[in-house]
This record gives sequence, C-alpha cells and structure tokens, in this order.
Amino acid sequence: MSGASTIMAGWMNAALDGLVREGLERRALTDGLRGFEDGFVARDSRVDVASARRLWRRAAMLHPDPLLGFKVGAGLPVQATNVVAIIGAHSATVGEALARLLRYQQLVSNSGVYHATDEAQGLRLTYMPTPGPVDAHRLQIESVLGSTAGRRAGLNGSGVRPARVILMAGAPAPRSIYEDFLDLPVEFAARAGLVFARADLARPIPGADPRLLELNMAYAEGLLHDQDRDEALCAHVQAVIRRAGFETASVADTAGELGLSLRSLQRRLTEAGVSFTQLRDETRMREAMLLLTQSRLPLAELARGLGYSQESAFSRAVKAWWGLTPRKLRQDAESA
Repeated sequence: MSGASTIMAGWMNAALDGLVREGLERRALTDGLRGFEDGFVARDSRVDVASARRLWRRAAMLHPDPLLGFKVGAGLPVQATNVVAIIGAHSATVGEALARLLRYQQLVSNSGVYHATDEAQGLRLTYMPTPGPVDAHRLQIESVLGSTAGRRAGLNGSGVRPARVILMAGAPAPRSIYEDFLDLPVEFAARAGLVFARADLARPIPGADPRLLELNMAYAEGLLHDQDRDEALCAHVQAVIRRAGFETASVADTAGELGLSLRSLQRRLTEAGVSFTQLRDETRMREAMLLLTQSRLPLAELARGLGYSQESAFSRAVKAWWGLTPRKLRQDAESA
C-alpha cells in the first residue's frame, strides 16, 4: 500500500455495516467514493482516509442523530481491529492493553492516533486526527471513542471503562444526551479523548493467554515493520515527485535522487504494492483535493499549478479519481 493515510478494510466495512444498521443506505454512503465497490472495501485492502472522511460527512448529512458515531463505534465487532483486538484481549492488565493499542493502532487506521498523557487522575488518551485534504468529522472521531468506551463489558472484557469521556467543543447535543447514552461522565475540550482511572490500569484481563499474546505481538511487529518501511519509501518518492513537478517527474530521475538504481526502486515499490505511476497520480490528486477544499483558487489556475494544460483535463482526472467534479467537491466541502 502507498504512503497515503489509509484505513484497513475490516474496520471500514464494520463501520459501514453499523451505519446501515442505523438506517442509512450503503449505496448512498459509498457511491462514487474511491476504494469502495458495491458498497464495500475489498478484503485485505485499505481505503484512503480522505474517502473514509467523505463517507462520514455524508452520514452526518443523511442522518442527524448526534449519537451516530458512538452507536456505530460501540457496535463494532472485535474483528474490526483484527490482531490489535487479539493483543488487547491477551494482555495481562488494562494498562498493558492500552499501551499496546497505542503501539499498533496504525495497523488499523492512519486517520488519527491516540496520544497518552499521565495525569493526577490517571491516563488521558487524546485523539489526534491526521492532517489531510479532508478534515475528520466529529462523528468519525466519536466512533473511535465509542469502540473503546462504549462496550458495557469494558475494555477487552475487563469490566474497566473510562472514568470520563472528552468530546470536542461545539457538540450538536447537550451533555446529558451523551452521558445518558454512554453512562459515563462527559466533558468538552478542543480535542476528544478518554481518561482511565489510575487504579483501573492495574486491573487484570480475564482469560489472558501469554502464549497467544507472544505469537500475535510477533505477527503485529512484522506488520508494523513492513508498513513503516513501505510508507517511508513512498513518502520519499512522493516528496521527489512534488519537487520535480507532476508532469516532469520520472521513475529514473527519482531513483537517482534517492540513491537507488532504477531496478531497485521498482522492486521496492512492487514489494510495497504500488507503482511509480500510482504514487504520482495519488500525490497529484491528494494535492488537488487539498486545494479544492481549503483554498479559493480559480479552477483554471489550480489546474495549471498541478500540471494540466486544460481545465477540462483536470476535471476529468479529478472525477475519475474522487468520483465528483472539482466544482462539486468544492461545494460539498463548503456545505459540510
């Protein structure tokens, strides 16, 4: 997979299933979004974070329930996080399970990460969305919080739930609505997150098997190593492409700038599951999305800056990649 921020299919499909259970139509959520086919993400693949964030924005427009994110997150099956869930379930204590969640969370999603801070009351996990051309919607963030806080059995069946939930300021419903649903104290701040009481961190997780933990951590470490290696290579290639220009960048020149032979670069890209052409197109289209949604540049000027001689060619490329014309993408961003 390329160096772009992505979310694994298991999580995204489980979230989609949850949205459908809440009454939304799968096709209305996914139609035209890159990475989705017949309303699903292909198994063993990953979907671009920008597409996932656009999906959550659609969900917010189609379903006004302020608890939608928490309802979906609380209903996610353990399979949605794959090996990360298994590692948590077989960690000896809640504190160890949370530490391993922090280490392996990128295997599930690069849309955002928890950052841990020690406080007098315990451990604070602050959710930090990854910067990108499409901002994370609060419902998507709350689905992540809900997957950790929303289960009555507690984290990994330990019976431990957060001491309090922190929601982003500007929530569309009163505090009491969230507290009644979560059965937890809620406060508001600039960043969403969870706080676990210090005494709960030492609570044991029933049925934890050290041998299963060891086997699955070894597997996760291998996945993490491969992902870090592949993402670093792709990020270097994308940086060279931006410097060289989308129309003039070539795989041979890029290999030379990275100190690799042409054959070595092509082999390593193949191992990462991507080609130079795919990386170049992806880089240009992510830049296009960023400029369309976060600037007011005229489309003709934007097209020229991205290496297109005609605005019509730019429009066709954007629609083929993102599923909507540049004007519609900009309108959607303004109305979100």
